[in-house]
Amino acid sequence: MFEQNIILSADDGQLLKLRRIKVCLKQPNRDRDKEMEIFILTNLPSDAANALLIAQLYRKRWKLETLFQGLPENLCCQINTLGYPKAAFFTFCIALVAYNVLSAVKAALRSVRGTEKITHLERASN
Repeated sequence: MFEQNIILSADDGQLLKLRRIKVCLKQPNRDRDKEMEIFILTNLPSDAANALLIAQLYRKRWKLETLFQGLPENLCCQINTLGYPKAAFFTFCIALVAYNVLSAVKAALRSVRGTEKITHLERASN
């Protein structure tokens, strides 16, 4: 993992001070891209979050994104068009409820079977 400070210029001439974090992957991502690096831009100051924490938060975010991508596919609840705000909001709410149910089931399993065993099973299924 590497980090560098950068400055970007917006169209209006305003300067943005950012941090560019480079994460070197040990294995290809889920899409099997050839690139073995991920770059993350953040405006968080280094005293608020170090590079490792930002990379971990980014990884959690993509786990959540993947979950929301998989729910419509697995539950066959993809609406043909989400051009209707109420339909989009309803779908999002159903995804949140499903995620909460899944989280509750995992928490129950962890309390009965132990955190290590459930974590191991989660990694094996990914």
